[in-house]
Amino acid sequence: MSIDARCRPTPLPRLRLAVTGLGIALAICCMSSVQAQTEQNEVTVAIQYGYAYLPVTVADKLGFFTEAAAARGQPETRFVIKRISGAASINDALISNSVDIGGYGLYGTLTAWQKTKGKLDIKALCALVAGDNGLYVNDPTIKSLADFKPGDKIAVTAPNSQQAVLLQMAAEQSFGEGKAHQMDSMMVALPHPDAMASLINKAGVKGYIGPNPYSYLLDHDERVHKLFDFSTQLNMRMTSGVLATTGKFVKQNPQLTDAVVAAIAKADEFIRENPQRAAELFLASEPSKLTSEQTQDMLAKVRDEWSVQPSGVMNLAQFMVRTGSLKEGPTDWRQVFFDPVAKGEGN
Repeated sequence: MSIDARCRPTPLPRLRLAVTGLGIALAICCMSSVQAQTEQNEVTVAIQYGYAYLPVTVADKLGFFTEAAAARGQPETRFVIKRISGAASINDALISNSVDIGGYGLYGTLTAWQKTKGKLDIKALCALVAGDNGLYVNDPTIKSLADFKPGDKIAVTAPNSQQAVLLQMAAEQSFGEGKAHQMDSMMVALPHPDAMASLINKAGVKGYIGPNPYSYLLDHDERVHKLFDFSTQLNMRMTSGVLATTGKFVKQNPQLTDAVVAAIAKADEFIRENPQRAAELFLASEPSKLTSEQTQDMLAKVRDEWSVQPSGVMNLAQFMVRTGSLKEGPTDWRQVFFDPVAKGEGN
């Protein structure tokens, strides 16, 4: 090719073609940007009060939810956290589609899973914490379950709460097969703060089954003593809080489903590595009798409890079937959890 040919200006039709191609590329880029948000613009998460829900608070306050959603092509999604008292109220809100995700106990999750199979298909999205519970008493003569008398009362949050089921499991272990309900008549339903006050003041109850932060306070109170921690007594850890949702939400929002789990996992790691800041967020989010130093100490002691992967699902399910709370249980814990957690390690 001659020098003149190399220096010759680009013919006008070719220049127009290049400009047109650039315009199309820019248009496609803009369209992709506009179409990136394909899932819900708002996700409502309902939780109760208590340290079990701290990962949700941390993920919300530190922007982990929105960060994870944006990384998965959903930058416009807003996350709204609602505080609702009572598992029954959260269950009703999820069933009525008033909220997208709800904070459940593991017992309630298994019950909802069975009742909504093939309909709403409620399952757990991820575990929150495998928190322990302690059995505390205000009578020094009570040194084992066998020492409770027929008229004695033991405070639990509800007859179908995880605290109540733990007592039933311990009763079966202590008194033998078929004796799981031997102490049911002793149970009295009280909210945690009222139960702790009644125990300390000897106002109607002899025992109380409590998780943190109540167990932390009672461990430092000379007016009561602890019979045992249930993880030690039963030789097992059990997830005590999960986030649950419906099959419809997961099907319509696969990226946001993954984002919520990723955000909770990041919050778990943050709590483990930054107990002081996590304590500040906890105390700012709900009333507590713990000081900042006590909360930090509590979180440092339970740092291994946080995980999106569940523990004790099958142990609880098999017990519920054996005692009539479930007609038919899962054959694998993965049946009760959505992906991506169901693809991970659990039991």
